[in-house]
Amino acid sequence: MKPNYQVHEDMYVEARQAGWEGWGGNERMSKAVLVDRFLELCERPQKGKLLELGCGEGHHCRAFQELGFSVTGIDISPTAIAWAKEKARVTGTEGNYYTADLTAESLELPERYDVVIDGNCLHCIIGADRAIFLGNVYRSLSENGAFFVSSLCSKDENSYETYRNNTPYRHVTSQSGLIVELEQAGFQVLYVSVYERETSNHITVYAIKA
Repeated sequence: MKPNYQVHEDMYVEARQAGWEGWGGNERMSKAVLVDRFLELCERPQKGKLLELGCGEGHHCRAFQELGFSVTGIDISPTAIAWAKEKARVTGTEGNYYTADLTAESLELPERYDVVIDGNCLHCIIGADRAIFLGNVYRSLSENGAFFVSSLCSKDENSYETYRNNTPYRHVTSQSGLIVELEQAGFQVLYVSVYERETSNHITVYAIKA
């Protein structure tokens, strides 16, 4: 069954109509856990061009920009991108934001980046689209560029899909399955951290373009 990535646009429209600060509600927007986990890495880039995939309304991008990175954010949702541009203006932060489908084989990104951040986007990508997505990431990186993945993760060695309205919605990967996917796409995995949660775990992976 083909996934419906348009659901993310629908959910951003709903978030704005509800008066939330961003995806998932105001409490989720009050902290940038992904950024903190990236900063914990010892060998991470300290500056450079950074691209966030699935940037939403841009709260991670704004945090990275304040740390000295030159940021670009991509999302499939036009509402999310309009929201990110609006918040950038209001907060006086710099950044480039644009709408794109990261599963399109014809995707041409405007430049090469030193760091690509998966802003909990990869677990939204289903089936064969995942290899296309990772290929686009690989081509977007400069030589030895860093790829930081933040994703749902299963509690065992089984990967599976969750469904929303009878349509594939999330790919909950196993730790080993994600590492294999990254290595097959040409990345060298350097660090892996798994965070225990109730239903499914969360995983971060730091890899470089090999």
